[in-house]
Amino acid sequence: MTKHSSPKSICPCGSKKEYQACCGPVLEDHKRALTAEILMRSRYTAFVEKNTEHILRTWVDKRRPNSLNFDDHHVTWVGLVINETEDGGITDNAGTVNFTSTYIEQDQLCSLSETSTFIKKAELWYYVDGACEVAKSKIKRNNPCPCGSQKKFKRCCLAQ
Repeated sequence: MTKHSSPKSICPCGSKKEYQACCGPVLEDHKRALTAEILMRSRYTAFVEKNTEHILRTWVDKRRPNSLNFDDHHVTWVGLVINETEDGGITDNAGTVNFTSTYIEQDQLCSLSETSTFIKKAELWYYVDGACEVAKSKIKRNNPCPCGSQKKFKRCCLAQ
């Protein structure tokens, strides 16, 4: 199941732009990812939306899995921060993007730090692979929910 962000909502990728002025067009048309960072942001948004089609389409052939299944994996994505981008510009053919994404899985706040490698083939950027580390910490039920809702965790993402 793919859920789509509304066109006027703020894009989940952390850019603070409206979805239709940011990742929305890239999820509709891979060619709009002009840089490795733009592709990285769109892939994060695709994870938020459970858009397996975009994730698989933008994964380089030789590393791409046959399928992805989000049905058994209950994760709430809460943020993306791009830490550093090396190369990966419009005129480059390769680049890396170092980022940190935060998500909630069960009662754990998880922070995934990754340096992703991208290549450009036939004018299209593709994700190759990444080296990542995940740090997890337990979220107390009465703490504010990390998703930013201003609700207690037990009444927000834990209840889902």
